[in-house]
Amino acid sequence: MVTNQRQVMIIELLNEKGSVNVEELAKIFNVSKMTVRRDLDSLQEANLLQRTHGGAILNKVLLHEMAYTEKAEENAYVKRCIATRAIEYVKKNMTIFLDAGTTTYEIARRLPKRGIRIITNDLRIASLLMSTDNEIIILGGTVLKETGSVTDHYAQYMLRSLHIDLSFLGTSSVDHHYYLCTPEKDRQAIKQTAHETSKKNILVVDSSKFFSSSLYKILPVNTFDVVISDLSPNNLDFSLLDNIEYVHAKCKENEVEKDDKNTTSM
Repeated sequence: MVTNQRQVMIIELLNEKGSVNVEELAKIFNVSKMTVRRDLDSLQEANLLQRTHGGAILNKVLLHEMAYTEKAEENAYVKRCIATRAIEYVKKNMTIFLDAGTTTYEIARRLPKRGIRIITNDLRIASLLMSTDNEIIILGGTVLKETGSVTDHYAQYMLRSLHIDLSFLGTSSVDHHYYLCTPEKDRQAIKQTAHETSKKNILVVDSSKFFSSSLYKILPVNTFDVVISDLSPNNLDFSLLDNIEYVHAKCKENEVEKDDKNTTSM
């Protein structure tokens, strides 16, 4: 529960900014960092915020998957920025898997027009890449009309039968224990299968997905080889992220828009 006016103001700042840090709050309220930490701990116990390394963010729980159009519009320039960094890992003659999602769609837009094989469970990605000279393999099964993706056991079975050099996976959320989460069991299974099948796995995730939870845990973040995100390293607890390469995509909207205009349409 909220016990003082300072805690009320912390929540107001969180609603306004989305995140706060201990040092900033100590200066604003002219109190010690220890006092601020006690306030944040108290507010976390009341489920009003989620503690992060050095601060806090609003507490969020994802109960269902957003519609595709909503996801495409959310943090669109950040997703383009992350995708630009992600394609640096794609080499000629690779077989890659593109998870269903709007960030991986941006990766698809930036892929070379020839020389690679792409496996995906996303109808929009497959349709986008049809005009290229790359080989495109789409996983079979029941199509989820809300997202245009295929995630059922047929798709999982097919995915297990393939050799994949590199997978790009997204996620609905990453909880405060650094586990990828999803509200859908089939999405949990298809991502786990892709991760198990691939020689190398890259997580592409924008900062809005961090420190929120959902029903099904997928995988811990530290099981990935690379994580690409716009989230500042200052907001991450690297003691829980051993053995990963963290790529901080420093996204500036104007620069990304300029780069996006130079992206070759496929």
